[in-house]
Amino acid sequence: MTQMWRTFIGAACLLTGASTIALAQKSYALGVAGGVAVPVGKLSDTKKAGASALAVLAIGVSDLPVGVRFDAFYNNLPRRSDLSSPQSGGAAVPNVDMRVAGAVANLVFAFPGSNSKAYMLAGAGLYNAKLDAAGAKSQNNLGFDGGLGATFGSGPVAIFLEARYNSISRTTANGGVYHFVPITLGLLF
Repeated sequence: MTQMWRTFIGAACLLTGASTIALAQKSYALGVAGGVAVPVGKLSDTKKAGASALAVLAIGVSDLPVGVRFDAFYNNLPRRSDLSSPQSGGAAVPNVDMRVAGAVANLVFAFPGSNSKAYMLAGAGLYNAKLDAAGAKSQNNLGFDGGLGATFGSGPVAIFLEARYNSISRTTANGGVYHFVPITLGLLF
């Protein structure tokens, strides 16, 4: 797992370095965003949509459609209050809030455009999840994300809107793989 992460970061750095040498002009953007995190799959059996926050560092070259983006995030998935009985099989439902925080590195492909640009992104990172229950321990797991977004505006500030599918790898003993989709609206500076 650690070797895979190092390889991914190394490839992202090489891409950024090669782009810089080729065009000798880098561009950076910092951003913040907020929105809603929607649990999907079996996670939606016990959690409902909650808040999502995102901090962004985007690195790229203006003449190339490919860039790198580093994101730090925090998501709160509240418990579903409509649960009154255990799930099938007799297992007790963990009826508590859950928070997911972490950092991911993404490759970004931006489609051509002037004042608005659509983009795709995909990457991997470290996800830290914790149930808000007495004695619960946080878990660090490798996860992957992929999504679509768009930026609007020109000049020093742009608005962006995006949705990303997150898949967090966990062992069956720790609850198995879970998925959620943050939908965020933010500003890039």
